[in-house]
Amino acid sequence: MIVDEETDIVKQVKAILEKEDVEVVTATDSRQALSRLEEENEETFDLILINTRMPGSQKTTALFSLKPTFKKQPNGIENFLQRLFTKEQLVEFVIEKIRIG
Repeated sequence: MIVDEETDIVKQVKAILEKEDVEVVTATDSRQALSRLEEENEETFDLILINTRMPGSQKTTALFSLKPTFKKQPNGIENFLQRLFTKEQLVEFVIEKIRIG
């Protein structure tokens, strides 16, 4: 699942990942995301990418990765993909996060 209020970003990320045979569900706000999680079993989602501000920054945003089945992320895993990222960086980041689970 991708959660981002910027619909253009959501469409771009979805298109990139679908070309890599990654099934993508989108939400443009937290309410939509929570609704999707309630509708479907949380374990249906291998990964949730949430647009967020980087810690300590008011301008820099990133996609934060969250594995729904992990209440705590394993130590040493980098969970942020800072914007602006390339298509290759996005795909590598997502595939790595899915594989970890």
